[in-house]
Amino acid sequence: MIDDVKKMNKKIFNPKVALKLLSNMDIDIKTSIGNYGYPPDRSLPMNFGSLARIIVGQQVSRSAATSIWNRLLDIDIEDSRIISEFKPEDMMVAGLSRRKSEYIIGIANEIVSGSLDLKSLSNLHGEEVKERLISIRGVGAWTADNYRLFALGDMDAWPANDIALQGGMKIIKSLDDRPNREEMETLGENWRPYRGAGALLLWHVYGVVVKKADVLNI
Repeated sequence: MIDDVKKMNKKIFNPKVALKLLSNMDIDIKTSIGNYGYPPDRSLPMNFGSLARIIVGQQVSRSAATSIWNRLLDIDIEDSRIISEFKPEDMMVAGLSRRKSEYIIGIANEIVSGSLDLKSLSNLHGEEVKERLISIRGVGAWTADNYRLFALGDMDAWPANDIALQGGMKIIKSLDDRPNREEMETLGENWRPYRGAGALLLWHVYGVVVKKADVLNI
């Protein structure tokens, strides 16, 4: 019985399955899937490197974040033991701000000391994961929800303050203005427990319509 439940949970956490279920709840989701297809796989490993990468992407364009990240890979940014011994200046040479450098080094220290076990987060409920992550210096709601979605596959994670996400909602709902965080929270209530799947589609739609991007580059 337990194995059957695990199999069912894994199936529902599949983005395509979750989006199909969500499309039965919202005709605009169904229409958007028909018009733009399913979003590409953007899942990340459940590790320090993924959390660091999301922090790098805070409040900067995706292209800028990718450029900085690629330079950080040269200094083994994904290895928490190596990063825990760094000073902020060691990471700032790659274009990262001092504050973000401090945040990432601090997280690396927590992992090395054993006070933070990222793998154990998969055993917690989504809101418990969020609460644990935002207790870490430098990790806010946006970062926590993105980690829940991309690293843990939480199909109800909802980074409502994301501008591209808001832009995607404006498009699929034919709104006059881009909804703010509070409005996104209200709109997302109707999508529980598949808000994360909806978020993946909104980013996808925004990328195609606004950024004029090929689906493989979103």
